[in-house]
Amino acid sequence: MKTFQVTITNEWFNANEELIAVVQQLYDLRTALLKTKSLEGYKAYCNCYAKINALLRKITKTETANVMLCKVERGICWILELNYLEDGDSPIEIYDWPSIEELNEEGLDTLKGENITVVRLDEELEDNDEEGFIEELADEFE
Repeated sequence: MKTFQVTITNEWFNANEELIAVVQQLYDLRTALLKTKSLEGYKAYCNCYAKINALLRKITKTETANVMLCKVERGICWILELNYLEDGDSPIEIYDWPSIEELNEEGLDTLKGENITVVRLDEELEDNDEEGFIEELADEFE
């Protein structure tokens, strides 16, 4: 799996319950996609991912073309803006998103300005592809 480093340009925290529920549903959809590897699941995830990116831009009042990612940690939505332009090709995922505890252990209170390892979702799927899903996916988008 090909990973690469990007810098985190901004960071927010949001305790809105509706946002947290939507982010959790996106995570559940991603988990299901990684298990089932269905073309419909991939399309649904990509659609939801794009909508979440747009929603995060509205919530943070940020006008950027950069990728926005989030996760729920301790009942709060942790939102990051990456120094990586949204190209619409494949969703970008943080390969190993640290926990708040891990940050504290390293003496950090923010990820802003830090480099983090990311992977494209299609690369992650390809790395675990025994059923030829990526070939089917490539055929669909040619």
